[in-house]
Amino acid sequence: MGKRGNTRKKKGMLLAVVMLLCAFLTGCGLLDIRDGGLGMTNPDYNPDDIELEEAQPEESQPEEESTTSEHAEFPNLGEPQKEGTASWLTEAGKAALVEEQEWLRDQGAVFGASFLGYTPDYSFPGKEYQRAETYPYLEGIPEDHIIEYTGDEWYVIVPAEDGWKMSIESCSWNDDFTETSTEELLWESDDGLPLILQCNLSDLYPNVQVTARKGSREVSWKPYYLTYAGEIEPADGVKQLLSGSYMPEEGYLYGMEGSWYCDSAKTDAGEPYFYSVTFLTGESGYPSDMWYYGGLLDGEMEDIRFFWDGYYAYGDPQGESLEFWLNTPDGTRSGTIWLELEGDCLTIHEMEGEAFFPFTSGSVEKFYLRPVAADGENYDYSGNEIDVLLAQPEVQERLELGMAIRDVDGMETIQGEACVLFALGTEHPDQFVAEYYYAVSSSGLVYRMDDLTGEWEPI
Repeated sequence: MGKRGNTRKKKGMLLAVVMLLCAFLTGCGLLDIRDGGLGMTNPDYNPDDIELEEAQPEESQPEEESTTSEHAEFPNLGEPQKEGTASWLTEAGKAALVEEQEWLRDQGAVFGASFLGYTPDYSFPGKEYQRAETYPYLEGIPEDHIIEYTGDEWYVIVPAEDGWKMSIESCSWNDDFTETSTEELLWESDDGLPLILQCNLSDLYPNVQVTARKGSREVSWKPYYLTYAGEIEPADGVKQLLSGSYMPEEGYLYGMEGSWYCDSAKTDAGEPYFYSVTFLTGESGYPSDMWYYGGLLDGEMEDIRFFWDGYYAYGDPQGESLEFWLNTPDGTRSGTIWLELEGDCLTIHEMEGEAFFPFTSGSVEKFYLRPVAADGENYDYSGNEIDVLLAQPEVQERLELGMAIRDVDGMETIQGEACVLFALGTEHPDQFVAEYYYAVSSSGLVYRMDDLTGEWEPI
C-alpha cells in the first residue's frame, strides 16, 4: 500500500508538471502573438479576456494603454505641432503678439501689416535688431516665415487669429495697369504666426497678393506703402499694425544732438555748395533714419536743391563705416561712407557704391555740429532755421511729394521776433511757383501764412 501510494503520488506530480508546462508554453505563444513576437511578459495577462478585448471598439480601450502605445512609436512627440512651430517666440514676443492680435480683432481686421523699409537683405547689420525692437515677435523668426520675392520692399504681416489660411501669390498687371491676375503660389500656412515678405520692384504696382481664407470668406491685399502717411494702404479686413504706428524715441549718432553741416563744398563750376545731414538712432542707440539736404550757397542764403530721407546701418563692428540707403526722385541711392570724429568736427569719406556728395566732385568733406537745445532749455536757432522748418511733418510730406524749398528775401517780425522766411512750392523748368509760405524765429517757433488773410499762424 505504501509503495503503491507513493507511485500514485509520483505519477500525479509528474502529470501536474506536464500540464503546467503545456499551459506555460500555450500562454507564451499567446503572449508572443499579442506583443508582436517580442517576448514581452504581462503579469496582468488573462487568456480568457482575449476575445473580449479584441471585440471592443478602439475608443473604448483604456486611455493609459493608448498613450503608452503612442509614446512607444513617437518617444519625443512633446507639445502639439502648432505650439512647436512657435517655439522661436520669446516671452516678450509672445506678449507683443497677443497684444497685436487683440488690437487687430478689435479693429475688425483679418490680418495686419507694416512697412519695414527698403533693403536688398532683411538681415543686414543694425536693421534686424531695430525691427525686433519695434516688433518683438520677429526676433529669431525662422527662414520658413521669411518669404523673399522680387523687389526691395519689406513688410511684416500678422494674422488676427488662428484658423485663417494665409497665402502669398505672385501677380501681374495688364497693359494699362488697371487689373491684376494671380500667378504662382509662393507660400501658404495656417499656423496663425507672423511672417516677413519681400516684394515690389515698383512703388506703384505691387507684384504679389496676400490672401487670407477661412470657410467661405476671403480677404486679399496687395502690399503698398503710403510714403506721405508713413503707413501701409489699408483695405477691408487689413489694417496697419499697432506696433508700426508708434514712432520710436529718436536719439542722435554719437549721442550728439543736432545736424552736421558742411559749407566748404563746391560744384564743378566752383560755386559754393552746402550739405546738412542728420543721423538719427533708435532707443537702443542703433542707427535708424537719416535726413539729408543741400544746395547752393549765396552768402548766408541757402538755395536748397535736394532733400532726401532714408536710413543707415553699421558697416563694421566699430561703427566707423556706415551703409546708407537714401530715397531720391530717381530711386534709392546706396553706398558706404567712413566717419572720422574729432570733437565736434566730422569728416565723411565716400567709400563704395553711389556718391554720398551729389552735385559736387568731392569725395571727402568736413562737417561741424549744429547742436539743438535740450528739452526745457532756450536755444538760439539763428542760422539753423531751415533745420527747424524741415523737422515739421507737413513740410516733410510736401517735400516727399516733389515740392522744393526756397529762401525768401527779407525778414518778418512776428510776435516781436525777427523771422526768416521760406517758400515751399513746385520747381518748373523756367520758374519756381510758391504755394506755401513759412516763417521761423530764432527761438524755434514756426509759422505758416494763411492764404486767405495773409496772417501768420503758428504750427
